[in-house]
Amino acid sequence: MNLLLIVRPEILSIFIIIFLIFYDVYCSKYREGKDYFIGFAIVCLGHDIMALVTEITVNLEAVPVFVNNICHILFFLFSLLYSLEYFQYALSLVMPKSQMKKVMIIGYVPSILAIIVMLVSPIHYLQGNGTIYSAGTGPTLCYALGFLLFITSDIILIVKHKRISDTIMYTLLPLSILALGLLLIQILVPEFLFTGSALTLTSVGVFLAVENPVGKFRDRAFIDHNTQTWNRNCYEYDLENVISSKVEEGERLSCVIVDINGLKNVNDSMGHLYGDKLIESVATTLHETMTNAFRIYRIGGDEFAIIYLGKSSEMIKREIALASETCGALRLDGNIPVGASFGFAEQMDGEAVPEIIHRADIDMYFQKEKYYKQKGMDRRKSVTNG
Repeated sequence: MNLLLIVRPEILSIFIIIFLIFYDVYCSKYREGKDYFIGFAIVCLGHDIMALVTEITVNLEAVPVFVNNICHILFFLFSLLYSLEYFQYALSLVMPKSQMKKVMIIGYVPSILAIIVMLVSPIHYLQGNGTIYSAGTGPTLCYALGFLLFITSDIILIVKHKRISDTIMYTLLPLSILALGLLLIQILVPEFLFTGSALTLTSVGVFLAVENPVGKFRDRAFIDHNTQTWNRNCYEYDLENVISSKVEEGERLSCVIVDINGLKNVNDSMGHLYGDKLIESVATTLHETMTNAFRIYRIGGDEFAIIYLGKSSEMIKREIALASETCGALRLDGNIPVGASFGFAEQMDGEAVPEIIHRADIDMYFQKEKYYKQKGMDRRKSVTNG
């Protein structure tokens, strides 16, 4: 057995991660806000080092069993922590922080249970083709849970791709899918020991997505980070450079303008913190119900624009009805009626893009006045819970 042939991928992975950590530190002077990459890098480096150590210790008879067991526990622990980090990052791209904490429980609870099983259950070592590898209830459970979190994260990125920037989609997703393929191969053939390489590949994808200077500054300019929707800068850029071009190529444009009902009452009666929660809830509802939209933009404090390209008016109206019903069912603390007014306009022959948007805006204000008349409310005045 030639140990160098076994550990060579991990040596390369460690060098790659260390290089990226130093480069990430260098990039910090251009960064504003949280460094998403460093958490991935530290956990990945720990996993790669333990992968290197365990591949040596498991094949040397002189190493005591308890030392080998500790090394393997750390190996699987870092792997599981990395999967949790990736799962959390995927969630942060598609949902508000207030919701993300609740969803993360789905990852934390089984992970804690898997770690407990790993600590109390025996680890077995099997002779493979050219190397010895670990097995047992703990390793199997940790590996399976890590793989499940990994594939769930990629599914989130794919399903919610309209809420994610192109920079992330075209750098992170392909590398993470390749990493999933390596993990799947290791499930079928444990001797291949691809875990370290898989996590390193994904870390490279995260680095390119997060520290890519062009993508980083573009995302900062184009994304509304409170609601994770595209912002007005992106809206105006798309109207001039993307949407107009597609309309000229023959794609029919439809526009929906949305304005939140009852926001002033919420702000005045409950405070702006609850008003912000209402805006986030409406944004989430729009993303969950208007799934065929080209893009959803927040173009004002409580105003959104949804652009459809090449979609039938019947389908769009169904999505509007579902979104309107869901927004109307939103409830914050207290008993203040809330909802949203939807204005819709479909392109007519020869109609310019600004005219379509203007008609949608007029229709939205008509629907808003209709809403407040039905509720017997004056939208310019606040109501109280009393």
